[in-house]
Amino acid sequence: MEQTRELYHDRRGVPAVHPRYKSAYRQIYEDETAVQTGTFGIRLFICILLFACFVSFDKNNTEFREVNSSRIVEEISCDLDIAEVWKEL
Repeated sequence: MEQTRELYHDRRGVPAVHPRYKSAYRQIYEDETAVQTGTFGIRLFICILLFACFVSFDKNNTEFREVNSSRIVEEISCDLDIAEVWKEL
């Protein structure tokens, strides 16, 4: 009886579906303990890379397309009104 239950139980896996819908079916049929992957590592790497570029610009007094570290700091600290930006779009 256990073998029959094992053979015909509903939680065997993802059924054969079109590859376009595989992700949706995988979310339904996979167990909830599966590890969800995210983009935090990629975003952290990009942030560290940008910060390293900023430090390099500041240390070597370099410019790239008329942008140097002073201008970057100035643009970051600039007060921006979002309502005006939306009106211009």
